[in-house]
Amino acid sequence: MMKIIRSRGFSFIRCASLVTTLLVLAACGKVITPQPTAETSLAGTLPSETTPSPRSNATAPFLPPSDTATPTVTPTPIIHVVQSGETLLGIALDYGVNVDVLQAANGIEDPRFLQVGQRLVVPTGEEAADTTPGLLLPTPTPLPFGVRGVACYETPVGSLQCLGEIVNTTAFTLTNVQVRVTLFDAAGERLIETDVFADADLVLPGGRSPFGILFTSPPVVWASPQVTIIRGEAAGALAASYVPIAVTDVEGQPSGPQFQVSGMVQNTNAEQAAGSVSVIVTAYDAEGLVTASRQGAVELEGTLAPGATAPFTLLLTYHGDIVPTDFNVIALGRVPTE
Repeated sequence: MMKIIRSRGFSFIRCASLVTTLLVLAACGKVITPQPTAETSLAGTLPSETTPSPRSNATAPFLPPSDTATPTVTPTPIIHVVQSGETLLGIALDYGVNVDVLQAANGIEDPRFLQVGQRLVVPTGEEAADTTPGLLLPTPTPLPFGVRGVACYETPVGSLQCLGEIVNTTAFTLTNVQVRVTLFDAAGERLIETDVFADADLVLPGGRSPFGILFTSPPVVWASPQVTIIRGEAAGALAASYVPIAVTDVEGQPSGPQFQVSGMVQNTNAEQAAGSVSVIVTAYDAEGLVTASRQGAVELEGTLAPGATAPFTLLLTYHGDIVPTDFNVIALGRVPTE
């Protein structure tokens, strides 16, 4: 049963027992029955650290960011022209460079405000490996939020992918949400750790967003992962840069060795068009652990006018041999850039 809730001028979609966001709106697939365990996991205030146990085999995932770095621009750089729906993190992952390196090389003050057609210098070679402190200053007191569904999967090539989901248990819209994934041995000794941002730029109260990190050279022997909150800031005026997008008619089903999620997005703003719309899908197993996530741009002819709709389809490569039993979809619409 689907129920639409309106709050502060935006629409939530509550499907089964899953909670969705405000600007980031979610819907559950028609062919999947949500698991009761998800309701329990999301209720109340969730802990800021989780220590899940699973170790399982998985298919090879995305290329992760490396250690934080800052380059000088190479004399023969690679030039990337920003396309609609692209993010700085996504571009960095495509080229296998650190997002901070890419941000510093191009003098970008805020990575959330890329412009379509913007030319980015992509550092290569040694310049992409130089190290320096990150560009974002740590928040002295990050806003609390929950972490759930964390699982780590060994890949056939020997790397280790850790996936999870943050849940906004605060009364504020969050941005710059960042967590630290740490691997420990059986004695509780810290072996390796990496910081990663949530996939969604904004996470509204009650909303959620996946995150994922790949350890390309994990310890040979490790016992458990731990996820710790690093930062989470109130979005404030940044929310005005986004257009409320509803997700409807969503279906999820197996497609060969992958999992396909499709549906429609609709601009629910009565006056403001969306210059770009991206969709983020998170898939779960029967225990509520995150088994896959993917972000993709919705193909638009120009902008998405007020009230207009557009279809989307995403294919996810999930971990393990069991088809996901549940999934969540969120959509982000951006105000057109001049």
